[in-house]
Amino acid sequence: MASDIVLSAGVRQNLLALQNTAQLMSVTQHRLATGKRVNSALDSPSNFFTSQSLSSRANDLSALLDAISQAQKTLEAADQGITSLIKLVESAKSVAKQARQIAEPQVTYGTIDTTGDVDFSETLATHTGTANVTVANNTAYSFDISINGGPPRTVTYTSDADATYSEILAGLQASLATELAAAGYAGRVTLSQGPGTTLKLDAADTDVDFTIANASAETNLVDGAYTSSNLLDLSPGLAGKFITVQANGGTPKTIIFGNAGDQVSTFAELQAALAGTGVTAALTPNGAAKNLTLSVASTTGTQNALVLSGTALGSGAGTLGIAAATLNGAPIAPTPDPTRANYQSQYNEILTQIDALTKDSVYNGINLLAGDQLKVVFNERGTSSITIMGVKFDSINLGLNQITGTGFQANVNIDATLEQIDAALVTLRTQASNFGATLTTVQTRQDFIRNLTIILRSGSDELVLADTNEEGANMLALQTRQQLSTTALSLSAQADQAVLRLFG
Repeated sequence: MASDIVLSAGVRQNLLALQNTAQLMSVTQHRLATGKRVNSALDSPSNFFTSQSLSSRANDLSALLDAISQAQKTLEAADQGITSLIKLVESAKSVAKQARQIAEPQVTYGTIDTTGDVDFSETLATHTGTANVTVANNTAYSFDISINGGPPRTVTYTSDADATYSEILAGLQASLATELAAAGYAGRVTLSQGPGTTLKLDAADTDVDFTIANASAETNLVDGAYTSSNLLDLSPGLAGKFITVQANGGTPKTIIFGNAGDQVSTFAELQAALAGTGVTAALTPNGAAKNLTLSVASTTGTQNALVLSGTALGSGAGTLGIAAATLNGAPIAPTPDPTRANYQSQYNEILTQIDALTKDSVYNGINLLAGDQLKVVFNERGTSSITIMGVKFDSINLGLNQITGTGFQANVNIDATLEQIDAALVTLRTQASNFGATLTTVQTRQDFIRNLTIILRSGSDELVLADTNEEGANMLALQTRQQLSTTALSLSAQADQAVLRLFG
């Protein structure tokens, strides 16, 4: 056993020094090999555990950096999606504006017609002789005619020695013209050849009644009253009443019915009175009857209108048979413009692409443009974080709807669409700003964590790392000391061997 071996004091002292040197060299070699001066809690409990704590936190924060980096990429994907959405929405706006520049198809408003229930089948006073004129030489042909109850005027012609029917007719026509002019009714009654060689008298308008009296036998005319029928006759009680018409917002025109100079009694006079008002009058067949129809022509682009009022309106005798009313023409849809229809198709296709792009703006399974949320943790305890709220930016949630039917045919619809597009652009740009601010926050925290990790690792290293220069110098010194200790031990051993010479 080692305890049974007896060493001299010198040898034991040098051996102990050599052992201490070897131990120090072992420690120094370990430090040089590991680069640390504190490799376990035995070296320095305080430094070891403090360094371990700092390193652990640095490792935990480093692990967070990966998640933060992924969150940053998710935000960048969303921001890129919004940038592309803005371009698509601006493209949709351009298409809508181009459609707006095309001339708008105009709505046509149908003709306004309103028809009464009074029969206005006017008739002209007329009389035809019962037999052919008796042609005789040197014979007086005559009759008295009274217009509208006025004093009679004598129409006469005496044939010559070689009388003919034509001569007699011409002579009576000339005399009639002279008498009518003298009575103030020029041209109001005409004389013509009737069937065969008869005489025929006709009122020129429905305002004229005439009476024949004292007709000579040769004329074969029959004495009697021959009457016309005008508006006043066909609707007793109409005289003295009025109608006011207004077409398309123009100046109203009031027409009074009666026999005075500026009043209306016949259908022809009614038509003349309506001239320039935009209202026309016609007689519409209704079986054997003819009813009065008032009309306003169709219009394009602007709604037509007819306003009727007055005491002459109503139903039955004493009226025109037409009711007071405000009437509008029925709208007739225009033929769709093919260019506008094409722009509508382009617009709808862009909305489809907006929906597709929104769905594709996904990163690592998270789509902030489809309503997903993203939580980013900034410390190892999870007590510091930010939650990024997603948005839904498909076309519907942006307030942009597919245009159906003939939506782009009307300017008012395109204007409404342009307002929706402008609102969508504001929403997109605002959200892009929000995501940009959030991205800046995440990047700032990322830089902070990265720098903090460096600080933690640096602090940890300062507690445990060895100074390799110092340890290298120590090793050289210990090697020298080891050599010296070995030499000293050898000398001590040689001193102990001197006793052997006594036995030589």
